[in-house]
Amino acid sequence: MEMKTIYLIISNNHITIKEHISNILKDNSLTEEYLINYDMNDISLDTVINDLDTYNFLMPKKVVVCDNCSFLSPTKNKGAIEQDLKNFTKYINNPSPENILILICDKLDERKQIVKLLKEKAEIISKEVSIRDLIKLHLDSCKMSNFVIEYLIDYCGNDYDKILNELEKLKCYKLDEEITKEDIDKIVLKSFNDSAFPLFDAIMRRNKTRAINLYNELIEQGKSIKDLIPLLAEQFRMIYNGKILLKEHNNNFEEVANILKINPYRFRKSIESSYNYTLSDILHKLEMIDDMEIMMKTNKSTLACFEVFIYSL
Repeated sequence: MEMKTIYLIISNNHITIKEHISNILKDNSLTEEYLINYDMNDISLDTVINDLDTYNFLMPKKVVVCDNCSFLSPTKNKGAIEQDLKNFTKYINNPSPENILILICDKLDERKQIVKLLKEKAEIISKEVSIRDLIKLHLDSCKMSNFVIEYLIDYCGNDYDKILNELEKLKCYKLDEEITKEDIDKIVLKSFNDSAFPLFDAIMRRNKTRAINLYNELIEQGKSIKDLIPLLAEQFRMIYNGKILLKEHNNNFEEVANILKINPYRFRKSIESSYNYTLSDILHKLEMIDDMEIMMKTNKSTLACFEVFIYSL
């Protein structure tokens, strides 16, 4: 079977993209040392083509990965350079058989001639890889029930990178045995942000009783109020900006999460929990948090102030 030399990955999920690139390397019996990465916001297509057409020194094949190919999208990335498609079009029609070109784009503009040409000449990869599929692929000789897989995903806040990193630790701990919920509780360490998130969720839901209980638990664990306050401020600012951007982007959670550069799962849960907060409510809470931050910087006790904040929910 003739191997493709041009691939087009359509996704904005870096884990999905990473998995597809890994599969392309495996299909071509190559490793990551053959990868050359370009950000097309800053690099011209002529530079890429020149690299593809240049003799390979000390390696039999190059795999050139072009990220942020917004010249294939309906809208160009802000700040991206203008791309001249003349030589690029020639290359697509007559690619180097020695090297592989991987283009990455989050959305295609089907009206563009270059997109039509790529759909004819390249291998198009558009399937999103779910975190559940990735966990099952990376289990190796270990086993996990569907319930435990969901527990791990939720435990790690749906953070793909963290889930896969923690899975490696779990596999080393259990070897070829079945991984259980108790193993996750024992091995997977929650970051301070992860530990604080249930408290913030209770605050956003105005669940005063749960918020007080979670707050007391964190204090008993030795967590510092000085660490909680900046995180709480960040949470409220994210929700304030998120609510505004969601109106501007027709409630597209994925798009807004990308703009804010935050985990889409965490963003959606935060917005859903804040339904009973108006924008003015959030601004008022931010003023209270600002007062606590000032007290913290002047070495005044913020413990009572934080408790007042919770009781004001």
